[in-house]
Amino acid sequence: MARVVVTEQIDPVGIALLKDAGHEVVELDMKGGLPVDPARVRDADALLVRIVEVEKALIDSCPNLQLISKHGVGVDNIDVDAAKAKGIAVTIAPGANSTSVAEHAFAMLMALSKNLPLVCGKYREIGFGAKNCAPGIEITGKTLGIIGCGRIGSRIAKMARSGFDMKVLAYDPYITEVPEGVELVSDRDRVFAESDFVTLHPVLNKETEGSVGAREFALMKQGAIFINCGRGPLIDEQALIAALQSGHLGGAGLDVTAQEPCAPDSPLFAMPNVLLTPHYAPTTHEAAVAVSRVAAQNVIDFFEHKPIEGLL
Repeated sequence: MARVVVTEQIDPVGIALLKDAGHEVVELDMKGGLPVDPARVRDADALLVRIVEVEKALIDSCPNLQLISKHGVGVDNIDVDAAKAKGIAVTIAPGANSTSVAEHAFAMLMALSKNLPLVCGKYREIGFGAKNCAPGIEITGKTLGIIGCGRIGSRIAKMARSGFDMKVLAYDPYITEVPEGVELVSDRDRVFAESDFVTLHPVLNKETEGSVGAREFALMKQGAIFINCGRGPLIDEQALIAALQSGHLGGAGLDVTAQEPCAPDSPLFAMPNVLLTPHYAPTTHEAAVAVSRVAAQNVIDFFEHKPIEGLL
């Protein structure tokens, strides 16, 4: 059986699955962002990781490593090329936290459309007069733009269409089908120019890194709301800050930032029309159980030579 090193805390269901399958499990319980000590993983046959960096040097220090199982779907913390060059498989947990992330993005959209961050703060400051400080907007019948319409984007599209009768524009050059009622557009600029709300959900790679900046924010409608629950480096954060400070954008909901954790002195924390959460979108009980289960099952299936849905 394999020696599986779990770098960070995961739901116990995954640990139990691995042990029941006869694998040796080593739990490091590291805190996110801390580098992995190569000495603690050197004998690993498999790594099960969340957000710790798995760089080439770490991969090279593990002579027995056969598999890296990602607890989640984003692999920007893993040097996938270095792993594949050494014949090491990389797996993800597709779909396991999609509902939680989609709900979080939509919750941000709704909260910002109703000016809840501002009004809640003003209520504490000035009392009942806060009800007149900032009228919100209805989202029913408005236009939602989605960049990246995979599992998460598709869930948001269905919420918008079925729940609020919104017009939905989606841009994703890697797909040909979208949920019923959604318009798949080939002109990315249309999504920014025509939408009242724009939400980002593409994979972070060389093509998408920094792909949303001053030009795209300028295309957006006056007062439009921008949501990013994907990855911080997808956008030019300074350009977003400028668009918010100028009053061109009506608000932003960010679960991710260019630097994580976000610096305490960031202007984003001082803006009443910004909702900022600490990569919290997938943090639900249901998602924690599902992702832990899938990431562990990927390890089990790999060593039992079974098909793996999340194999990259």
